[in-house]
Amino acid sequence: MSSNDDDKNPSRRAFFQELGTGATGVAIAAALTQLAGPAMAQAQEAKTGAGVGAPAKQAASPFFKNPPPWPKGTDGHIYDNLFSNKLKENSMIPDIVPGPQAYFRGDSDLPGAKINMGWQIFVKPYKLEMESHHHDTDEYLFFLGSTFPDLVGSFDAEVEYFIGKEYERHIITQATVLYIPAGMEHNPCNIRRVGKPLFFTALAMAPYFNGVYQTEGYREFRGTAKIK
Repeated sequence: MSSNDDDKNPSRRAFFQELGTGATGVAIAAALTQLAGPAMAQAQEAKTGAGVGAPAKQAASPFFKNPPPWPKGTDGHIYDNLFSNKLKENSMIPDIVPGPQAYFRGDSDLPGAKINMGWQIFVKPYKLEMESHHHDTDEYLFFLGSTFPDLVGSFDAEVEYFIGKEYERHIITQATVLYIPAGMEHNPCNIRRVGKPLFFTALAMAPYFNGVYQTEGYREFRGTAKIK
């Protein structure tokens, strides 16, 4: 297929561009990798002298030029209490946020933890928050695209967000991190356009979610039941 053909048919060009970034593109790439695997392995063997199936050499970190020897480690369970793999929860709005979703509920999941956060994928417009509130701790909101590996370039949405007692209005149209200092009023939040699925994360510097709301006063939320 020539570039001239693509110029004459922009819709076809757009289709293949989208194909390369979406789930279908990932599947096609995986299939091509499987087909080309033996030939690539033989070429690598001829180039390096390594046998087919030999372990690949791991890349070294660019940040450490003279690291100490890799530790052999010890066996034990002293620090088991610092790990949690209980992240999966059902979505409370499955039509807008497909489930299951992943949430770390701070102290509820790991006693002593000082943060809580969630990872959500929005596929349709949705008024995420209807009124303003504030927290006693800092909060960070992440608005990203959801096509790996480019979570920045794949952002395609529009979010209306209000900050401060003045309800200063902002329109988010690109990948953004929003810092909400402790005590600052924020929201409503209106995800008013979703061209591609929106990856949203709220990171609160508190053991569990809590805030003082405009009409309801203090509220806290420690999470819903985990699922396997």
